[in-house]
Amino acid sequence: MILWVVAGFIQLNHAQSQTGYSVKLSDHMGMPTLFVNGEPDAGMTYMTYRPREEYFRDFGDAGVRFVSFKINLHRSWITPDSFDFSDFDSLVNVIIRANPGALIFPRVYLFAPDWWLEDNPDEVMVYHDGEKFKPTRGWRNGTTLPSWASDKWRKDMGYCLQTFIQHIESQSWGSHIVGYHLASGGTDEWYYYPYYNWFFNAPQEDFVDYSVHQTRAFRSWLREKYGTEYALRAAWHNDTVTFDNAAIVSKRDRQNNTLFSFYDPGRSMHVVDCWDFESEMIAQTIGYFCRVVKQETANEAFTGAFYGYIIGANDKGYCATRSLLNCEDIDFLTAPSGYWFREPGAGYSAYRSPVRSVQLAGKLWWDENDYYTYLTPASRWVEGWTGPRNLETTINQQKRQTAAQVHHGAAGWWFDMGGGWFDSPEAMEMIGKLNEIGSNSVRFDRNSVAEVAVVVDEKSLLYLGLSGELYNSLILEQPLEFGRIGAPVDWIMVDDIGKSNQYKMYVMLNLFHVTDSNRRLIEDLQNGNAESILWVYAPGLMTDRVDIANCEKLTGIKLKIIEDKAPLQVELNEQGNTMFPSLYRGFRYGTQTKIGPVLAADDDSALTLGTLYGFDEPGLVFKEINGVQTYYTASPKLSHEVLRAIAEKSGVHIYNNVDDGSYVNKSFISIHTVRGGERTLTFPRPVTLYDVYNDKLIAEKTGQVTIDMPVRTTSIFFIGTKKEWMKQ
Repeated sequence: MILWVVAGFIQLNHAQSQTGYSVKLSDHMGMPTLFVNGEPDAGMTYMTYRPREEYFRDFGDAGVRFVSFKINLHRSWITPDSFDFSDFDSLVNVIIRANPGALIFPRVYLFAPDWWLEDNPDEVMVYHDGEKFKPTRGWRNGTTLPSWASDKWRKDMGYCLQTFIQHIESQSWGSHIVGYHLASGGTDEWYYYPYYNWFFNAPQEDFVDYSVHQTRAFRSWLREKYGTEYALRAAWHNDTVTFDNAAIVSKRDRQNNTLFSFYDPGRSMHVVDCWDFESEMIAQTIGYFCRVVKQETANEAFTGAFYGYIIGANDKGYCATRSLLNCEDIDFLTAPSGYWFREPGAGYSAYRSPVRSVQLAGKLWWDENDYYTYLTPASRWVEGWTGPRNLETTINQQKRQTAAQVHHGAAGWWFDMGGGWFDSPEAMEMIGKLNEIGSNSVRFDRNSVAEVAVVVDEKSLLYLGLSGELYNSLILEQPLEFGRIGAPVDWIMVDDIGKSNQYKMYVMLNLFHVTDSNRRLIEDLQNGNAESILWVYAPGLMTDRVDIANCEKLTGIKLKIIEDKAPLQVELNEQGNTMFPSLYRGFRYGTQTKIGPVLAADDDSALTLGTLYGFDEPGLVFKEINGVQTYYTASPKLSHEVLRAIAEKSGVHIYNNVDDGSYVNKSFISIHTVRGGERTLTFPRPVTLYDVYNDKLIAEKTGQVTIDMPVRTTSIFFIGTKKEWMKQ
């Protein structure tokens, strides 16, 4: 095999492409969709960390075609000149024997062999205290960690990955390997290895990477961002910093919130920049290895990675989602489904990324369904996760997950993490039904009918400090509230405003810092391209300083800042009850968590609908601007009741006015009940509803359907007839 180096990549001549299976990502009825040998496929997948032949056979018999499992690629690199992929080969043969039509995309973990770490002591991550070797999750006795900024590590692991792909393509079963899920970092999810504690909302004590490679890359990034040292010094308020001496931010500065929950850009822009750079470094590293796969497979294999958790984890490493969405070498993003609302009844299946933006970029969202089942040993539960006690609860949670996938047009894998979580005839009967529903759903229009857009900005999250109080109230806890308003909602990134005119109501969730280009997109909405805009907590507060005047420039509503920390709850007044008659007198929403600073409306031209409890300051106000209903809420935590009331006033169609979890797109509506009893579903036009799981006609050609539903159950309805659903 001839090889040569070009622009940092080791290029190898390609073997003749395997034939037999072709899997491509393409548009299908306006949605990014996998195509298998030219036919659309939902990407229903079996994934496990504990592979056993009988489990692969069971899922294959249930009709699940895609299969994934983890390989620690560095363990196959025995010496600089030798590889041993025999364990991988054996497992692939087991899978194909159990499921002859398996379409396999391994989760390939990118690290470094022990011999490489020993031979390259200067290519590893350095902790804030100068140490290189520490215990971390996955290495209880300690390890060094390869630096993602190291060119040598990228090239060497790129060579290892290329050799692995070459080996696969030389095998008789090579065409069964149709894609590569590239992984690294903590729990495979591309966050900096020691940030596991922070990732799960515990105090973070160790920080990386302070290596010469990371420092060099940071200085290069600063040079590209600022152009001149004058601009850098002005932004950092530092007369001595240069492109040659700028340093990775200290632990102390990272931990020092200079304005309550925030980094004040007037004092901490160097911290904001460092977090920004580190997220872009991760995205660049992912893109590098995706490009290796694409080049080595002549673009035949699809690629993807865990990333984009901006509404599901207070980790600054995920704030470069847009960079990955702009990367032509990546086909899908993935994350575990949200962990906060997994309980039956009161819960809601939610994603941790603005999935609609992922799709608008032409990428596939692949949901990791790692829900526990009634067969998961309680000893394996992680505190805070909900484990079902019986088959019935398992079925309704899994139906809810499938409903979310169908509603969002997402692919998904059942993550049999510890093995045996579906090892019963009853569980596999459920899998067979859900796989059929998911697989059949791609035959129909799965496009969004949402008239509400929740707008998030990943770069604004860089201004939040490490403590999670504000992040949790403002971001993490919101999907449940939006999921229960009875109307579908799209989560989009701010720079996707204007790409669809379907939305009537916009909720500007965390727009602390707004660029000029995004401001222009927002101005189009304010000039009549929206029915309503709801501004939340601190819109526009951050420019090159804490800038309360900029809030009014952005929103049209004057605000004031109160330097205090308190539970931020809004209680409606008489005017609020008059405007929203569905809400009872004295209705209160918000958070019990103490959050600072406190912001409030300070605009005599705005109508006060509610006051901040304990402050007697305007906490919910209304103002009509250019014909657009404009609202501001001082509480970062919203409620589904208030959201539904504003949506109704904005002309948004409400399908279900009970507080259930609701999922709706052009061809499906699904309900997960918070309580038992009758509920009436209304539609913009007469519809026929067919229960696809229970094979039951629910209603025929009617605009209003009353259904008696038990508590904590999920129903998946196809908007059409059984004949249409079954038609091949």
